[in-house]
Amino acid sequence: MQMPAIYHSHLEELLNLIMLACPLMVTHFLRFICPFLSIVICGHFSREELDAASLANTVINVLGLCIDMGFSTASETLFSQTYGSSKRKLMGIILQRALIIMTLIFITLACLHINIEYFLLKARQDPLISSLAADYILCFLPGLYCDYLFMTLSRYLTSQNLVKPMTLAAVAGTVFTILTQPLVYRLGLGLRASACFLSCSFAVMLFCEVLYIFLYRIYSETWAGWDFVAALSEWGIFFRLGIPGIFMIAFEEWCLELSTFIAGTIGDAVLGAQGIVFQIQSFIYMVPLGICTAVNVRVGQGLGAFDPQRAKHTYVTALFSVIGIVFTTAVPVVLMRHRIPYLFTSDKEVIDEAVKIFPMLLVFQFCEGLGGVSEAVLLACGRQFLGAITIFIGYYCVGLPLGFFLTFNLKFGIIGMWMGLATGFFLTDCVYTFFAFKTDWKEQSRRALNNVRQYSEGLPNGYKAHRILSCSEPNLLPYDCERIGEKQSSTTIRQPDWFKIRLRIGFFIFISLFMLYNLIHRFFFKTLYWTTVCQNETTAKKPSVEFCQSAFFSAGLI
Repeated sequence: MQMPAIYHSHLEELLNLIMLACPLMVTHFLRFICPFLSIVICGHFSREELDAASLANTVINVLGLCIDMGFSTASETLFSQTYGSSKRKLMGIILQRALIIMTLIFITLACLHINIEYFLLKARQDPLISSLAADYILCFLPGLYCDYLFMTLSRYLTSQNLVKPMTLAAVAGTVFTILTQPLVYRLGLGLRASACFLSCSFAVMLFCEVLYIFLYRIYSETWAGWDFVAALSEWGIFFRLGIPGIFMIAFEEWCLELSTFIAGTIGDAVLGAQGIVFQIQSFIYMVPLGICTAVNVRVGQGLGAFDPQRAKHTYVTALFSVIGIVFTTAVPVVLMRHRIPYLFTSDKEVIDEAVKIFPMLLVFQFCEGLGGVSEAVLLACGRQFLGAITIFIGYYCVGLPLGFFLTFNLKFGIIGMWMGLATGFFLTDCVYTFFAFKTDWKEQSRRALNNVRQYSEGLPNGYKAHRILSCSEPNLLPYDCERIGEKQSSTTIRQPDWFKIRLRIGFFIFISLFMLYNLIHRFFFKTLYWTTVCQNETTAKKPSVEFCQSAFFSAGLI
């Protein structure tokens, strides 16, 4: 019996999504595992270095990687929409703008990271741990910048349905980590060396990705050459999409980190159980994350091609497929909840607490899958602001208050916090799904075309052939041209705004000099707290001399 055409169409789209999603899952997992290995190695040196590495990676995640992930959603939206259009050479200009903007954001954040010890002490963290964590963060700064560039290039490649380069690069970086981190332990190089080698692993990922792009000339279809003036123009749309994108990612990340802090107030066993479940949740989350990234790309390409039916078809296929896919990852974890904790600890009290929490992963994975697909549609449409508002209301106005009430007022313990967060997540997913179903796909296609036109304005004469005109797209009807309302002729060229360009160059120079000043002050004029402590303890021959020796050794090398 022949399969009906509609089922064949959905199956074909599902296969396209899986072909995109599977390498993305591997890439996200490998980027997650590298810092984890560094923490494990630091834990073998001393308790102080374990605590410092854990604290440092929390700071790097909250004030570094999640900002990278959030702001790059703007690039993801613009890349996929432009690739779907008929003027793909514009992607080269978008890439140049994205690289400059991400560099500017990194330099701004680097000024904060260099002085992070001051803020950790203000947050009442242990002075010794804060000093060591600040050292770790400083050593990882080059790796953070490499990750910013890596993610931007990954968005550029993924929007072209190219996922092999980033996956191979992530594999290379992970292999480098697996080879170097045990070496750090065997040679007793200490925490600084672990952070530096972790930084190098992200540099390896970036190098391999760039090498692949040049060797296979992936840029040939989407690159028309460097243009500094064009790259410094039309930044507005990046920030209109990127800043809400940061909050979409950061609100969720901060919420989960806060739940870990609350677990610590309940008891050490609960904190240990929370850490175990959180690690497993982060691992299985890679499945819906890969699917949602694929949906974002496919929907964005459909909108950019002014093919609203294709975009809608992708969403419907993903929505009804993702539920089964995410359950296949969550159900085995829940069924093995009595065994998994033994991979992390043999403490019976911690294991018992973890067993109680594990069933909540089923709810969380369902929410991540169902809501993630709808969230991907909002991102593909450039509706990051709506997503940020929805997350804030769902997580901070419903989820966290309910979690506090169940945990402390009704004495549910940490399971109450998970129940509260699950409720907030579910409400957020319902809102996402409502807006995704109510999407006017044709109107969003018009807006995507307007987006492409907006960031193609101000291009020099060499790019004239690559400008988007509303009636130049093959799928547009005369009615659509009128709705978009473009009145310019193809020969009209918008002049660059030289005042804004000079202002951006000036700010770039200023923030770079400020970062350089902070680095000089940090290395040459500041006495590290941990060195003072270790010098005193070495003189007094206290028991922690072994930790101090490895710390001094790594400080002498790095």
